Amino acid sequence: MNKKTTTIKLLFIAFMLQTSFASAQSTYADIYTIFQANCVTCHDASSPAGNLNLIAPSATVYTSIVNANPTNPVALARGDKRIKPGDPHRSFLLRKCQNGLDPDNGLLAGEGNAMPESPSPPLTNKEIELIRQWIYAGAPQTGNVVDTAVVNQYYNGYGITSVAPAHPLPTAPGSFQVHVGKIFLNVSSEVEYFLKHNLNLPDTLEVNRIELFLPTQSHHYIIYKFLPGAAATFSDAIRVQNPSTGAGSSDGYNTMVSSFQASRNDVLPPTTAYQWETSTVLDLNHHFFNSNPDSVLATDVYFNVYTQPKGTAASIMYSEIITNTSIFIPNNSTDISFSKSDFNASASNMWNIWLLSSHTHKYGVDFDIFLRNPGGSTGTQIFEGYYNSDYTFNQGYYDWEHPPVRLFDPLLPMNPRDGLIQTAKFNNNGPSSVFFGLTTNDEMMLYFVQYTLGTSIVGINENAAIENKINLNAFPNPFNSSTQISYELKENAAVTIAVYDVLGNKIETLANNETQNNGKHSIEFNAKNRAKGIYLVSVTIDGQTYTKRIVLAD
Repeated sequence: MNKKTTTIKLLFIAFMLQTSFASAQSTYADIYTIFQANCVTCHDASSPAGNLNLIAPSATVYTSIVNANPTNPVALARGDKRIKPGDPHRSFLLRKCQNGLDPDNGLLAGEGNAMPESPSPPLTNKEIELIRQWIYAGAPQTGNVVDTAVVNQYYNGYGITSVAPAHPLPTAPGSFQVHVGKIFLNVSSEVEYFLKHNLNLPDTLEVNRIELFLPTQSHHYIIYKFLPGAAATFSDAIRVQNPSTGAGSSDGYNTMVSSFQASRNDVLPPTTAYQWETSTVLDLNHHFFNSNPDSVLATDVYFNVYTQPKGTAASIMYSEIITNTSIFIPNNSTDISFSKSDFNASASNMWNIWLLSSHTHKYGVDFDIFLRNPGGSTGTQIFEGYYNSDYTFNQGYYDWEHPPVRLFDPLLPMNPRDGLIQTAKFNNNGPSSVFFGLTTNDEMMLYFVQYTLGTSIVGINENAAIENKINLNAFPNPFNSSTQISYELKENAAVTIAVYDVLGNKIETLANNETQNNGKHSIEFNAKNRAKGIYLVSVTIDGQTYTKRIVLAD
């Protein structure tokens, strides 16, 4: 793998606003016009360069460029298409004509000359940007999918650029850089998007360091990994999250790698690593805002990925987001506090906690995390929200925009059956009361935790034997509309079966303390009217609970 992966360049498509570029009926029609005006000297019908005829009818040209292989052997060997929907840096045609607008996306040795060739002038920045953002919109043949008004405003001098403070290329063997930007955002607005990024790994990687550089206008940046096979469910194009429904995210189809609320260099503890299999596809989640009332904002995000030889790590680093959605903050300028216990009564292994960090929006004034005692009471405090972002001193207040990040050295053992307790305090002096929500005008209460799995919890061997004995299973899994939950009882028992969503809300009870005879049992879970995503089946037998994760795929 090259030391530098595909640089990601995209334009926020403001909910796919339909705008006009040269009065065309679609964005592709504009791009076809650009090719006709600038490229047909070399790409004519009689002897087209690269065997690419750009003077052909619009529909013919579209078929010949989108998802079509280039004839250049170097570009073909690196995995390019002439136009690869969703990936400008695997789109050879764009790399040929981008004229230095994206310095990370230039031509390699053996890939020929830039287009258009001299003495023809290069494409304008606006034209190059239109092609690039059309690719990120999925390169459709129909529809206006790029907000050209935002592009024009920026390149006409009515824009501001916010570049991460530093972005040196990593030089360590096996390291590489991912670059996300330019992202354009209209005046006085905010957006949260998800962007699929296929690493095309030749082998499993152990990642032992992620160094991320984030613009000041960022609210958060989260690196997710799609669950195996889940990436194909989502478009290659940028996905703007609906702030009301959450649609557009990959929630339920991913696991978190790491989260950032400011630039940070995460060096994992020795003998630990994130594991990225050959099939790993990342989903990159950025929430940012433009408070400027006059100028379009363009931002860049960079992160350097450092690796170690496969088999080096003794422990895999896991990451989770743990939320409390049951918050309501009235706008009475009065402190209000919330507390929530987070534990897993059927956990199999101890957690060794490495990282803790909190997250609220603008009304958050404190956030603390405690160990939870076996009986459910509050134990030792392990996170104080008043600390600075590096967790080196108590600054006397909670900075919700740059909350503390606490790293434990040595790692902190924690029994997940006992779990943690999160407490947060809010003070709403705004114009209206707020609930848990996705925009910065809503509120949030959650924390990030990263950990390795430790020793087996005392008594877990007995529980595992019981779990094996009941043979809890679900088929099919993933499933489309329904799945059969099966289990086996060795003796008569009282059985309760319930299904929960990923937030821990019970959505259906399939059996309620029913006395069942020994033998094999099966019960259907019908999810026809449920949202796709991850659910947990909980089976309680004579007071002992076991869980099975199931995935509703469609």
